[in-house]
Amino acid sequence: MIIGVSAAVFILIAAAYIGTCFWFRDRYWPGTVINGIPSASLSPDELSQQLVGEIPEYALDIIEQDGSSETIKGSQIGFTYTYPELYEIKDGQNFFLWFTGFFSSHEYEVEHAGAYDEDMLSQVVASLNCMTRDDIQEPEDAYVEITDKGPVIHEEVYGNAIDEAKLMEALKEAIDSEADQIDLASAGAYRQPAVTLESESMKTAQETIEELAHITLTYDFRYKTVELTPETIRTWIVEDGEGSYEISRDKAAAYVHSLKEAEDTVWRQRQFYSTSRKQEITVEGGTYGWCIDEEGETDQLLADIAAGEDVTREPVFTMDPFPGVTGSNDIGDTYVEIDLSAQHMWYYKDGALFMDTDVTTGTMSTGHATPAGVFYIENRLRDTELKGEDYLTKVSYWMQVYLGIGIHDAVWRSDFGKDYYLTDGSHGCINTPYDKVQLLFDNVVVGTPVIMYY
Repeated sequence: MIIGVSAAVFILIAAAYIGTCFWFRDRYWPGTVINGIPSASLSPDELSQQLVGEIPEYALDIIEQDGSSETIKGSQIGFTYTYPELYEIKDGQNFFLWFTGFFSSHEYEVEHAGAYDEDMLSQVVASLNCMTRDDIQEPEDAYVEITDKGPVIHEEVYGNAIDEAKLMEALKEAIDSEADQIDLASAGAYRQPAVTLESESMKTAQETIEELAHITLTYDFRYKTVELTPETIRTWIVEDGEGSYEISRDKAAAYVHSLKEAEDTVWRQRQFYSTSRKQEITVEGGTYGWCIDEEGETDQLLADIAAGEDVTREPVFTMDPFPGVTGSNDIGDTYVEIDLSAQHMWYYKDGALFMDTDVTTGTMSTGHATPAGVFYIENRLRDTELKGEDYLTKVSYWMQVYLGIGIHDAVWRSDFGKDYYLTDGSHGCINTPYDKVQLLFDNVVVGTPVIMYY
């Protein structure tokens, strides 16, 4: 009888133990405390609900570069919290040993984890203000603009257009770390210009432009200077078609042409003090004076710019005034003056009258009038022949002034001056008494100005 009772008691105890084991199969042991909450007999799901209930809804503030902000709420993206460790703790408790929990305590601290729906996040991102605002500006690359004033360097524009792929990447990283705020500029979510002032191509462009336009060239005309500055040279810079920059030869040549127009005196009228009339008169231009060689000066100018050093020099001339001339009057104080109306010639040397004489010039009535203008002694010859359509004349002294016209002796004449030039003059030359032309020849040099006027 006693044996039967004992067996029954054992069976009851065994059944109770096994039943309790099954109870604790999905629950924590007695003595289990998680995050300060007594968790005995609670399932991981029950405890998770309790822990989640204590956490406020997740929210992420998005800060734009202009300071404006908006918020993504957890409910918009299906955000939920989980506690994966709760299940790991339960799996680590052998439910057959549940009773040991009465003899020791088991305390744990667990961290939650967040989860969200990426499709819902994509939908929210598409409607964000930073993606839909009506003042979105795309980034613009830095560039060089060629203008009439020269190259203008434009800085890059960063704008406020969002790079959606980078924004999604940054948002996911922020949400995964449960950040409460994200700065879009710091997160690199904006589209960036491909070329900035710090880009190698822009640095090279700026260096090239500065190298091309940093010299000052001073033209020395003896009586004045003309300064060519970097600001002007800069206006000549153009693209070379291969991504770099160069000085436009055409623009440099145009500058040289304008310099020639402003400064040349060859074939241009100028003021001259007439000995016979004792006043300033206007004389016609001729072959004498300043005359810039456009092609040669353009070549030299480009070479100076390429050399990159400041320089002061005379322009390249095809005609250079008589040596020693330093005043604005390119005639100077050594010259031959011929008043064709008065039929008289004077030779001034270093400002002093050296010689004067009557002369006979080209015959007006036959169309052989001696041309008026400012010319110069082109050459000096002894004992030469003068040839024309209807004459061949030998002369002892010849000083060419312009084309076939020159100053020479005329032994066939016994008288000079008066009004012979009207009907009985020369073929255009300046006939001069022998002794006077000899004196002039012996003292004048090639290049001496010859001013002739009516």
